[in-house]
Amino acid sequence: MNKVIFIIGPTSSGKSAVAVRLAKEINGDVISCDSMQVYKGMDIITQAPGDDVLSRVKYHLVGSVPPEEEFSAAQFAEKAEKIIGSVLAEGRIPIVAGGTGLYVKALVDGLFPAPPKDEDLRKRLREIASEKGKGYLHQKLKEVDPDTAERLHPNDIRRIVRAIEVYRLTGKTIHEKKGESGGILSKYDCLMFGLDLPRRTLYERIEATVDRMFEQGLVDEVKKLRRRTLSLTAEKALGVKEVSAFLDGKAELEGVRDELKKNTRKYAKRQLTWFRADKRIEWIDAGRSVDEIVENILKKLKNSDPSLLNR
Repeated sequence: MNKVIFIIGPTSSGKSAVAVRLAKEINGDVISCDSMQVYKGMDIITQAPGDDVLSRVKYHLVGSVPPEEEFSAAQFAEKAEKIIGSVLAEGRIPIVAGGTGLYVKALVDGLFPAPPKDEDLRKRLREIASEKGKGYLHQKLKEVDPDTAERLHPNDIRRIVRAIEVYRLTGKTIHEKKGESGGILSKYDCLMFGLDLPRRTLYERIEATVDRMFEQGLVDEVKKLRRRTLSLTAEKALGVKEVSAFLDGKAELEGVRDELKKNTRKYAKRQLTWFRADKRIEWIDAGRSVDEIVENILKKLKNSDPSLLNR
């Protein structure tokens, strides 16, 4: 089975550098798995790979979407899967690198093919719960979807309503619908490596990255972005809101810098929580040089499939 390699982890853990170095070693292409690096004109704010990197390896899904457009996990998965097929067909190895957990999940496992919301049905179900008690609605769910009912507390009305809604609209349980989601896991052998750093080291790297962003011209980049109508997705990029406070005269620059560092640390913590829950990820000590990290990964790849290193 063809293999797809993942280099994932929190922001500022060195994913891109490791992926690029690995790509050079095993004749690979890098596919960015970053919800913000996909946008054009946001190179500083997303710390997208520069021309020096892009000239050394083929790097996909970087700076390819106007920031006025929405870009979703489903779109990413569709595009990334096509790229993976093309890369493999050309005899190279796909290396997916990034830290957007939902994008990784969408690509590997697929997304839950949920039916659209039915607000009228939801309202009726909530009224039933109000009239007859939460336990009544939980019992109704147990009759049609005992597996989901067992996992949900009787007081979790929001999820109970959604589970009943899915069954009423599709005739299938949430578990059955999840089984229809089509990720690449059934087509390819996905080898997932996470870059692991002590929390203090990671936070020091984040602070250094933020300082570098300001030195590179973050304020001017955000100023240019504000002249455009950013999509709801693009405007969520870390740095847009923080720097906008300075540009609007609501905060001092040093305070903005500290705020961005704090918010980026919080984001890294959320990333780690997401990835730690995925037991398929093999964690690699990232507190060493890029060469040492890549050498470690190469050893593991050799143990998995020696032919990977003969391309």
